Amino acid sequence: MLEIFSGLVTGFFNKLINDVRDSIGSSVEAYLLSTHDISTLTARPLTEEPSLQAMFQLTLAMADLLLLLIFTWAFLRSQWEHSFRAHYTLKVVLPRAMAAIAMAHFALLFGQMAIDLNNALVHAVWTQPLPGGPPRLPWTFALTNGFGLPLFEIVIRLAIVVMLVIVAFTYVVRFALLVVLLAVAPLASMCMILPETKRYAQSWLRLFLLTVFMQFGQVLVLRFASLFADQVGARPLEALYGVAVLYLLIKVPGLMNASSHVELKAQHLAEGLAKRAIKGAMGTATRASSA
Repeated sequence: MLEIFSGLVTGFFNKLINDVRDSIGSSVEAYLLSTHDISTLTARPLTEEPSLQAMFQLTLAMADLLLLLIFTWAFLRSQWEHSFRAHYTLKVVLPRAMAAIAMAHFALLFGQMAIDLNNALVHAVWTQPLPGGPPRLPWTFALTNGFGLPLFEIVIRLAIVVMLVIVAFTYVVRFALLVVLLAVAPLASMCMILPETKRYAQSWLRLFLLTVFMQFGQVLVLRFASLFADQVGARPLEALYGVAVLYLLIKVPGLMNASSHVELKAQHLAEGLAKRAIKGAMGTATRASSA
């Protein structure tokens, strides 16, 4: 009786996991290997989405209106600042403003170029013939083959399905974040002009690049992981290997974000050391001239 009940429970969970796997796995595979507009059945560039273009035109008009306030503030500050390096004069502000205007009006074009570059890198990595054979998803084996005790199979497959749901949710968030970042790109471009708002433009650029190219990082991990999937040996180990690769896939965006913050901290440290060195050199020159 216990064996019959155990068999019924195992069959129920296997069917449930397979159904979820089939519905989510195909979507993950489709959107994991390219970035495009998912609002239509046919793939098209993300920047051709009508709602995104309408919101972009609205923020572009707002950015054009903000130029007047930005120039007014810069000219007022140019009368008040007292430093050896000017930040608000027309000679300094005008090149920044011209670059910001160009970035604001062509933000969708530049954004789509970055997305196309990511798609090209993903395609090159995934389709490049390597000694390990054609590319495949490392967790496919655990979902399609038996590899141990029924309870162990259920636990492994349930873990894979949960992680696939997390990956699918991550890509939904990624798509929504890309749309928002592209829509507010004109306003972020205006932040390039003033020193007080420059860090916001840098934060927008860092977040946009991280959101776009996290897909390339994940596919790179998948491609290298697929090379060693056949070399694991034992079937339970191969199933655990698929779980480990999927877990690492989820951690890639966080690792990329952490590395970008380390780079930013190093940049701030270098800038601080350079400023202190310049002030020290100027102080030494001043003391020498007075002596």
